[in-house]
Amino acid sequence: MQDTADNSSKSVLLNTFVVKKKRCRVYFHRGTLIWETERPPYMRFHLKIESKLVILTIMTTNIYASLNVAMPAFCCVIGAGSVAVQTNEIIASGMTYRPRKVMLFVNPIGGKKKGLKIWEKDVQPLMTIAGIETKMMITERAGHIRETLLTADLSDLHAIVCIGGDGTFAEVFNGLVLRAAKEQQIDPDDPEARLPSPTLPVGVIPSGSTDTVAYSLHGIVLFTYVCTTDVQTAAIHIIFGDTTGLDLSSVHSNRSLLRLYASVLSYGYLGDVIRDSEKFRWMGPQRYDYSGFKKIIANKGYEGEIQLLSDPCHPAASTRCMKNCSRCLQHMHNSVPDKEISRWLTVQGKFFMVNGANVSCACSRSPMGFSPHCHIGDGCVDIILVRHTSFINNIRMLLRLSSKQKTLYDLPFVEVYRAREFTFRALPTLHLQTENNVQRSQKTSGLSVWNCDGEVIENSNVKIRVHCQLLSVYTRRAQDSVADSSSCFCSI
Repeated sequence: MQDTADNSSKSVLLNTFVVKKKRCRVYFHRGTLIWETERPPYMRFHLKIESKLVILTIMTTNIYASLNVAMPAFCCVIGAGSVAVQTNEIIASGMTYRPRKVMLFVNPIGGKKKGLKIWEKDVQPLMTIAGIETKMMITERAGHIRETLLTADLSDLHAIVCIGGDGTFAEVFNGLVLRAAKEQQIDPDDPEARLPSPTLPVGVIPSGSTDTVAYSLHGIVLFTYVCTTDVQTAAIHIIFGDTTGLDLSSVHSNRSLLRLYASVLSYGYLGDVIRDSEKFRWMGPQRYDYSGFKKIIANKGYEGEIQLLSDPCHPAASTRCMKNCSRCLQHMHNSVPDKEISRWLTVQGKFFMVNGANVSCACSRSPMGFSPHCHIGDGCVDIILVRHTSFINNIRMLLRLSSKQKTLYDLPFVEVYRAREFTFRALPTLHLQTENNVQRSQKTSGLSVWNCDGEVIENSNVKIRVHCQLLSVYTRRAQDSVADSSSCFCSI
């Protein structure tokens, strides 16, 4: 690093790293990042850095080992001797909303049981460099986070952060929303109640089995936007304090709030998988593969009726949810009259799977997710109904979910809707049997359970209602990028 002035924006960084198997020289000069190929065909790219994220990323790259892992795009291995001296000055300038003191929960047994290692090796060093005071707590049991947030003194905190999977994140916002409802004397069991937003923003650092929320929220930029569950990326988003509004959906049954969820509520196949996998926790994340294989072979269908308040914007015709998304901004300001543009629909049948996706539900195994055009803050949930069909079609669906380009939208046995709220009612299955030449009918229960952010909900009949941008989460949304031979207008 060669400083030309006290102001870090006038510094020049020079190093070499690899982009798409091509060696590039990298410069940083007067607020502009420049990289150019070393060999023909020669290409040069410019990026005017409007935020300080790239600077912090470059100065803390001693944490990263190579470019072969998911990480912020413009990383190069440089000397880090001046990191501690300069980083606080860089990230403090013009960043009035970044947190200074946070309560951080670590789930030590989630996913591959690496929560504590992630905290010690990856997150704590970054928090220390950024000057963020952390009050760390290790979770001891299911419900520990929720119970703590309902009773703890949060008056001097700026944020709540968790290291864990979707279930850990769900415990955080369930506790915070219930606390806010109690403080404002709002009955959360009332399915028509308008739930209050928590005062504290939430950060999620992934260490679970699938981490669909983190994957759907966080991203890196390397010519194009790529979703990621990279731990350091998530930590840097928290450090810089940029937030966005995330929809949460409430699940009620018999006028009782069962749970709030942020990723997906799924009945049928995924419900059966989560219920069956509980018996094989000793297998770790592989238990989902084992149970999933068993349930695909079983190919069980469930009768049900869905009533939904349909939004006129069909998911397949929708745009991707990006930075400054016009659809999410309109709904945030309540500029779209719900009742005037929505209508009730009823869908009945036998289903292999019923899904209410609050986000795209993408993950490393399903890069597009259930609904890649799902918006995180438009006050709607995307409903994906997979009709009960043949074993071969189920395999087609799973292969489509693993695709990086294709979606479920156009499969003939899949129906997709966008809704403000919906109800599901399980219907009994009617079997006809012949015994002693006398035909009789018999009703069987044939019920599944709901998979709600990775947790089991036993109640089959539920009402789901979306609460628009109820939670403030730390993230940086994707922004359209364009690259050519002379310039690049990507933005982190």
